[in-house]
Amino acid sequence: MENTNTLVSDQKNSILIPVETIQTEINYLETVKAFGRLAFNSIYIFDYIENRMVYISDNRIFLHDSKVGEVFEKSENYFQKYIKQEDQTIVAQAQKAGFEFYAQVPESKRKEYVLMYDFHLIDENQNTLLIHHKLTPLSLTQEGKIAKVMCTITMASNTTAGNIMMSKDNSNMIWKYDPKTEKWTESTKIIVSKRELQILGYYKQGLTINEISDKLCLSSDTIKFHRRKLFQKMNVRTINQALTYATRYQLI
Repeated sequence: MENTNTLVSDQKNSILIPVETIQTEINYLETVKAFGRLAFNSIYIFDYIENRMVYISDNRIFLHDSKVGEVFEKSENYFQKYIKQEDQTIVAQAQKAGFEFYAQVPESKRKEYVLMYDFHLIDENQNTLLIHHKLTPLSLTQEGKIAKVMCTITMASNTTAGNIMMSKDNSNMIWKYDPKTEKWTESTKIIVSKRELQILGYYKQGLTINEISDKLCLSSDTIKFHRRKLFQKMNVRTINQALTYATRYQLI
C-alpha cells in the first residue's frame, strides 16, 4: 500500500503529517506568491502557532537592507528592532484589541475581517517611515484560534501612528478602536459618488484637471469642486492621499 504520510522530525518529537496537508500548504503558498507578484504592497505570512515567518514578498519596504534569511531566522523579533520605540505600545494595543475582537466573532466569519493600524518603522540612520499594516486570518486551529495570518504593508495615508480599525468583507461597516477607553466604535464607511469615482480613476491614471475636464465634459471648476468634496469626506489634503485612502478601503 502506498504510504500517504510523511515523517517530520525535530529535537522533541516525530509526527506523521498527511501528504495531502503538505500539498495544501504548498498550493496556498504558490497562490500567495502569485498575488505578491501582482500587488504593489509588501506581503508576508506569519504563523502564530510556530511563531515564525512563513513567506515574505519581494516588495519588502519594511526590511530595509536586510536579507530575507535574517528575517525568517528572527521572525517576530526582527520587527521589534525596526518599530519606532514610541509606537511599540500602539502595535501591542492593536494586536491585543484586534485578537480580542476576532475572539468575539463566530469562527465561520473570522476570515472575513481585516485588522489595520499605522506605525513608524525606523532604520539604522534613524529615518522613519509611517506605514499602514493590514492583517487577516488565513487559517484557524481546531479550537478556533488564529493560526496563520496574511499581512500587507503600504505607505500610510494618515500623518500619525495608531488609527486602529477593523473592517469586514462586503460590508459598509467599520470599527474604530479607542486606546483610552479600550472600546470599539462602529461606524459606516464613506459613500463615494459615481462621479467622484470617475475623477479618482482618472487621477490614478495620471491625468491633470484639464484632461479630466475634457474626458468628462465638465469645467475645471466642477472637477475641483468634486475633488474638494472628496478631500472633506476622506479627511485628506492632497490627491495622492485621497488615492491612498481609496486604495486602502478598496474604493477603486
